Amino acid sequence: MRSLIVAAAWLSGTLLCGCGSTSSGVTPSLTITPSGNAGTVAISGPTDFTAQVVGSTADVAWTVTGGTLTATSGLHVVYLPPLGTAAGMLTATAGNLTASVKIASSPAALKPVSIPGLKGAVTVQYDAQDVPHIQCTQAVDCIAVQGYLQARDRWFPMDFLRHVAEGHLAELIGSSGLSSDLQLRTLFTTRDGQRLESALRVAAEADPDHKTLDLLTAYTAGVNAYLAQLKATPGAVLPGEYAQLPFALTPADLDAWRIEDTLAIGRLNQFQLSETLNAELDNGKFLATYGPAALGGKLPDAGKMLAWVRAPSPLTERGHTLSAGPAGISSAPASHASVAPRRRPAKFDLAPWRDALTAAAARTAELHDRLRPLDASIGSNNWVVSGGKSATGAAMVANDPHLSLQYPPLFHLAAMTSSNQSDNLDLTGGSFPGVPGALVGRGAHVGWGVTVVGYDVTDVYLEQFAPCPGSGPTDPPCVAFKNGLVPTLAFPQVYKVRIGPGPTGLIPATVPAPFVLMVPHHGPVIQAPDPKTGKGVSVRWTGQEGNTLDSKAFYGLNTATDVDAAMLALKDYATGAQNFVLADDKGNIAYDPHALVPVRPWAITATPLLPWFPLPGDGSAEWGPGGSVDCTVAPAKLDPTCWIADATLPQGKNPAKGYFFTANADPTGVSDNDDNDPRPENPATDPPYLSFSWDDSSGFRATRIEQMLAAAIARNGKVSLDDMMQIQSDHASRLGLAFAPIIAGVATSAPGGSPPDLGLAANMIAAWAAAGADCPSGLTGTDPGGAADTTPVVVANSSACFLFHEFLRVLVTNVFTDDLAVAGQGVNGLAAIKALLFMATPQGAGSTSFCNDVNPTTGQVVAPKSCATQVATALVTAYDTLSGLVGPDPKTWVWGRVHTMQPVSLLALVTSGYAPGPFARPGGAFTVDVGSPSLTASGTSFSFGSSGNVRHISLMDEAKPVVKMQLPGPERDGPAVTTTPDLLGQWVRNSYFDYAAGGQISAVAVATQTFQAP
Repeated sequence: MRSLIVAAAWLSGTLLCGCGSTSSGVTPSLTITPSGNAGTVAISGPTDFTAQVVGSTADVAWTVTGGTLTATSGLHVVYLPPLGTAAGMLTATAGNLTASVKIASSPAALKPVSIPGLKGAVTVQYDAQDVPHIQCTQAVDCIAVQGYLQARDRWFPMDFLRHVAEGHLAELIGSSGLSSDLQLRTLFTTRDGQRLESALRVAAEADPDHKTLDLLTAYTAGVNAYLAQLKATPGAVLPGEYAQLPFALTPADLDAWRIEDTLAIGRLNQFQLSETLNAELDNGKFLATYGPAALGGKLPDAGKMLAWVRAPSPLTERGHTLSAGPAGISSAPASHASVAPRRRPAKFDLAPWRDALTAAAARTAELHDRLRPLDASIGSNNWVVSGGKSATGAAMVANDPHLSLQYPPLFHLAAMTSSNQSDNLDLTGGSFPGVPGALVGRGAHVGWGVTVVGYDVTDVYLEQFAPCPGSGPTDPPCVAFKNGLVPTLAFPQVYKVRIGPGPTGLIPATVPAPFVLMVPHHGPVIQAPDPKTGKGVSVRWTGQEGNTLDSKAFYGLNTATDVDAAMLALKDYATGAQNFVLADDKGNIAYDPHALVPVRPWAITATPLLPWFPLPGDGSAEWGPGGSVDCTVAPAKLDPTCWIADATLPQGKNPAKGYFFTANADPTGVSDNDDNDPRPENPATDPPYLSFSWDDSSGFRATRIEQMLAAAIARNGKVSLDDMMQIQSDHASRLGLAFAPIIAGVATSAPGGSPPDLGLAANMIAAWAAAGADCPSGLTGTDPGGAADTTPVVVANSSACFLFHEFLRVLVTNVFTDDLAVAGQGVNGLAAIKALLFMATPQGAGSTSFCNDVNPTTGQVVAPKSCATQVATALVTAYDTLSGLVGPDPKTWVWGRVHTMQPVSLLALVTSGYAPGPFARPGGAFTVDVGSPSLTASGTSFSFGSSGNVRHISLMDEAKPVVKMQLPGPERDGPAVTTTPDLLGQWVRNSYFDYAAGGQISAVAVATQTFQAP
């Protein structure tokens, strides 16, 4: 603890009672040291106090007020001062002797720091979690100091991510980064050949409101101030993660920070959270395999198409963000009136592009898995409760964005307050290192939460290339478009690779194509044209529009005065497609998932082109009402006709039910029956096509959140802060409840002579479901090897949850792996779950060809099987596997021994101390407190690597704001340690800390630091 204690001490009784000399001539006395001269002593941090006893053999006892002690008896104790500025009294007693020390404590004063360009002095107070609370006279100074502190605390992830985002990773980590560089240089190039980060800076400079540019400039100055100090410090050591690199770098090897670096990291994050490139390529491969022959399918199977490529949630009744309220929530699989599309899709034969699709998918798979691993996208929850439905009368907001678990954690926390009232900056939250402000948290008047909404903002185009008339063999080709040929553009690129330390360690890299090939009306070419056929693939993503002002939108959100002002600010938020839930200190709540969503008129015709499959590049599937070629008018200005109007997008304010919730599912319910048709069911009231499958269209988490909110209101008429925390830590398995009746039906109809383990396993699942299908870890602590909890209900739930997940993994593997191998793709866990639950309905009976065993190369059936047989086989296999590998007694099947999380360094090449754990965790696939393990791995390890990167709850009380927060790791970079503050341990235990908001920091600060201009 960093604190400075100034103690005023005196002897309250050198000789209290029995004064005078003893018979031996020794005067009894008791003193405490340190006590200092004239009754004062200066100490720093926890301090060892010693009792000195003369003329007495009595034991020494200690008492204290205003602090804590490490012991209550003995000659030595350590005094732990309270947080903030406080007074305490330490008293020692030995027999009839007493001595006291009066202690006045205050935060430690740390070494001042200079940052060029600061307009005034800045004070930073640190709390017990090492979170900085920045106090300034102008917002730009707060942001500059935030830049310095982020660089000081998290420099490696900042440096690493800018290299990734800008396509220079090989310059940091060597040749293993070249593949990423080639793809991100391609994807992050605008249609006129600019780097995205450069175009975004131009847009910020063109904005008449220069506040965003001023803030970005200040942030950059703060980062560079830290780098300058690092380079000027003799013997300075880089963060430990640099030891993972193949080459020993020094501070001299670090490039200065640029505004473009911040913008690039922001766009990289938006790409991770919004693109559907890989999904659409996979859908195209699946269509080219099992689709109708007229669309290029080589093994037509309408049942497989309907089961695998589908939009609706598998639940019969499910919650939607904008629904009027819960109409009753069922666990049964969904039932749909029709399995046939209402209109036949337009004929477009994918067969000629089959090889190009396969090659493109292979090229992007590695990048996709690195940025957004399979199954890791299933996550993020947020909800808001209005003042009218809050137990305190103040609106509340909760958020836990689910992203890859890293060490140190992905988010860096900071609070910022400007004394300039016009700034309206009083911010408490967290952001990604490299990005100023707060992405999650609350401002002076508005709190918010973010999750991915999952708009369809990506289209893949199948292009026909040909030589341009009169061109030479090395000239860029032309591409067929609207009955003509359009020249493509080639933008040269220079790639470098690091082969050693220092300036001479960077050399030019040899790559197959040192240029980005651009289809000017679509976007970059991700699969070069085949030399023989001219078939290639391009992609268009809204994030390639380089003239947006997303940073401005977030700063406007950070400083909004109410939810209306927040929604107005979010109109500048263009890329990333986030569900924003908002709550203000007047009791209002709102929902606003604003983003750029393309207008696609060809998707709602009588014979639509389906935008979740690759599209023809011939001009028949262009964005905009008239097939606009370019949606850009000027820097910082977009053609509004290209995008669905803001008023048409889902949004709402102060609903009668008193809450909004999101969990990446369909917010309006329009996709419930749109199995094969992007057209709105009711064009008069429904929005136009927004998405096919959203980001997690299962509905399990969203429905559970609404269920718990509605239950709290039904129980007490209000939602309490404790209710909010309970929801965020909920680990009941609605997925288990959905499968329970399927398992029961199979067990009931099993023929005589079935394995006895079938009945035993089915009975375990049935009892588990009847009790609510909870998924506790089954341990008394967080150590996977620790003591098991012997409480009967915990034992039963833990073992059944373990059995269920083993069953699910076996079932998914047995049913889908062979069929998908024919299509050249792996198993997506979300699609598999939706398909399985659909196939269990009467409407899905025609899709059960998945349940046959097929040759994974030819697709020929080698063993006809029913889905009931597959369920029974998977259940028996799972039971027998656990019996053999864990033990024959199900009571020993402890879920937390295998369901674990272990954050790792960003590079995943673990340096010593950068992979704490593993830790046992409750929950499982699709639980609210998410811990979704891979459903396609083998064995009995169910570790997961993606979960809530922060858990945040705010009570929007203007007078007494309350902020609860969890962070899965320390604020500062460094190897894992066991000393306080143990933020990772708190996160694992679902234990919140109180995040001081507003002026609350003065009462709990442990250290202070000043920043000023040189």
